[in-house]
Amino acid sequence: MKLDVNTDASIALSAKLEKLHKSAFPSAVRNTLNDCTFDMKSKTVLISAKKNFKSVKQPSLLKRSLLIKKATGFNVNSMTSTIGLIKLDNVSDAYSKGLEKQEKGGVIDDGARYLKGARGSNNLLGKVRRENYYDKNKVISGRSKRKGTRKSKFVARAYMSNKLNLPFFGNTSKGNMLFKTKKFSNSKGKVSMKIIPLMMSRRKVKSKIKQTNFMSEAGLMTFKKINDFYKKQAEFQFKKYLK
Repeated sequence: MKLDVNTDASIALSAKLEKLHKSAFPSAVRNTLNDCTFDMKSKTVLISAKKNFKSVKQPSLLKRSLLIKKATGFNVNSMTSTIGLIKLDNVSDAYSKGLEKQEKGGVIDDGARYLKGARGSNNLLGKVRRENYYDKNKVISGRSKRKGTRKSKFVARAYMSNKLNLPFFGNTSKGNMLFKTKKFSNSKGKVSMKIIPLMMSRRKVKSKIKQTNFMSEAGLMTFKKINDFYKKQAEFQFKKYLK
């Protein structure tokens, strides 16, 4: 995104600013560039994401993932204000990588993804229920040391899941998955249980992300406002020095 101060709409403003005070023109340019990046963070990135993604489940998290580096100084030729995606503390790498893939497209083949059983309304577009957030310290861990078949070990883990109200991992034909047991009964040797899959590893079934260019699109949305931002900042300088 580039501010062109030589357009018909800006030339007159720029000339007046340069005559007003030596810092008026560069200050207006600098603040205009910063207005653009803040507009992207607060408005257009989210608008673009909602347009391009199937669902934006945590808008506040998306905004927090955007880092702004403000323009500084008085040299308009080297002045830049930038915005980009960052890795947040206490947020999985998969989230950050997912946002990057949404921009450029690609494949996510590590980590795990939540399934509809973990989400509200049992829908892939729903937000993950807080009770289903993955916590490695609250999972029945490790492989079963008891003897038996793969199926009997799975049943034993499902039983413990129900008893302790904790999810458990189990291997399937689609890869490693995280389950929780909603119901479990054993009547006269006949086991009945209700198992809900919460998460699935991406090692076998990868997540393919289509390129959306949502950040670039957000930049274009903001660019359409740049002359208005420049006019606003120019007026601020006039008020400042013509008191």
